[in-house]
Amino acid sequence: MKKLVSITAIALVLALALGGAAFAADKIWAKGTPTVIVGFGAGGGTDTSVRPMIVLMSKYLGETINVANMPGAASAVAAEHVLGLPADGYTMFATGSGCFGGFKVKETSNSGWVEWTSWHPFQGPAAILTSAKGDLKTFGDVAKALKEGKINMGVSGFGNGPHVIMQAIAEVAGIDKINYVTFDGDRSVATAVLAGEVEAGIVTFSSAIDMAQAGTIRAVAVMMKEPMKITDTITIDPIVKVLPGSDKIPDLGETWPICIRRDAPKEIKDKITEAFHWALKQPEILDYTKKKGLNIVGLTGEDADRFISLQISGYSWVLYNAKMAEKSPADFGIPKLADWKWETEKKKLTK
Repeated sequence: MKKLVSITAIALVLALALGGAAFAADKIWAKGTPTVIVGFGAGGGTDTSVRPMIVLMSKYLGETINVANMPGAASAVAAEHVLGLPADGYTMFATGSGCFGGFKVKETSNSGWVEWTSWHPFQGPAAILTSAKGDLKTFGDVAKALKEGKINMGVSGFGNGPHVIMQAIAEVAGIDKINYVTFDGDRSVATAVLAGEVEAGIVTFSSAIDMAQAGTIRAVAVMMKEPMKITDTITIDPIVKVLPGSDKIPDLGETWPICIRRDAPKEIKDKITEAFHWALKQPEILDYTKKKGLNIVGLTGEDADRFISLQISGYSWVLYNAKMAEKSPADFGIPKLADWKWETEKKKLTK
């Protein structure tokens, strides 16, 4: 009887140690605690997309993974910080996928997609916001005010996804110049719109959808091809409805990847991939994406590389054509979207 009790006690201890599930048992970061450096401020689209995934991935791996924020230069500060550290897999980087398009042409980071292995959990649209109490009630109102130079537009950084999409919108809408005001994250942009610090802003919508649902801010357009219903009474117009000729802009929708140096240890990357796919299947993530209006994409490996390569082509040329890039994408061998071919692009990995 005592022997049976002992065996049961040992089994209980093991079950508790494993968290009640078949999580990875071997410690993959044996020398310390890994950290994910988010390239934007707390509460923004990148930050809020990364944290729920890291919580679950930590649970699966049975290890703590810290998350820290390092905003600056549309996440280029964080990218360069991580690239400057040893390639031991202990420090990762998180950003918006569109930011990669600005790194080289704006001379803020020497990296592109080749330097990173990435995992992309979600994809979601950007939205243009105004105050619910203000006079800008439609996209047409915002476009007219921008053309006349009467308002300021909030963004979370030059060269990130929402900013580049806004530049693409300006090109289609015939807006010559936008007076931008930068903030350290998308949530800060939305808060500034609410407080009247700027008249309008463009953000990753997941960072501000709760404010739109509550009616404290107004989303006048969302970067989608179909209307987006966020409550029983609030449906947001897609950009293709309110801006003729903008049908390609939704294709620039961002993801928020977790990245690690490509030359990091393979065994660490393999375990991260395993934890990533497990986390995406959990009820918490399904609830989160539904609440935030996000789509689960789960891009890894070659699919992830292909996606970022395509984003770099789209975003970098928009920046250059808008005269907001110091260098031409052609200087770095970045093709225009019309010339982009994955079979050609992936050969960059073998150079």
